[in-house]
Amino acid sequence: MIYMLFYLLLSGFSLIGQEIVFKPVTSQIEMTAFKDAIAMETAKMSDIKANFIQTKKMEFLNEAIVSTGMLYFAEGKRLRWEYEKPYSFSFILNGAKAWMVNQNAVTELNVNSNKMLKEISELMMFGMGGASLFENRNFDFSFRSSEKLWEVILKPKSKEMKALYSQVVLTFSMPSCIMESVRMVETSGDETLIQLKNQKINTKLSDALFEGKK
Repeated sequence: MIYMLFYLLLSGFSLIGQEIVFKPVTSQIEMTAFKDAIAMETAKMSDIKANFIQTKKMEFLNEAIVSTGMLYFAEGKRLRWEYEKPYSFSFILNGAKAWMVNQNAVTELNVNSNKMLKEISELMMFGMGGASLFENRNFDFSFRSSEKLWEVILKPKSKEMKALYSQVVLTFSMPSCIMESVRMVETSGDETLIQLKNQKINTKLSDALFEGKK
């Protein structure tokens, strides 16, 4: 049940239908400058609020599945994915605790007791508030850039993640270093995209958003 909920949450991230030309980045100087810029800018962010559009493309379906909602991030490893359409439910992460919340129930999860859940949670945190992912030995990294965007391509190395995803692609706008989208390519060939819109930085979000309550 837990894996199915996370599958629904995280199977929607990709830049689809955009004619953007990316080139591989091989210069260590350019890569270091990008990492330093990410670290510097995210250090200024105490919280982020944004709308999201999630698009899921599955090989056995002719039409993509589109979901929309709100995303909230705050210091202290706090994250809230709030789905509004077509279904209403939320995933809340607060440190080592996590909850799935819908109209009927609140289900508490223990992040630290599950290795794969912990890795996915760390992925969700990265880009929203820190550059520590570059120190994560569970992934191989490569980089691409266009005129205004950078892509970080992550190839899973752990058995658990490799069973689900062939790669994860994080896209950042430059020079703001704000994450614009996350794309997860599954081993089955299905893809998911989450695009972040109307991002607002340092709005002093309420602590209640990150509590496991209905």
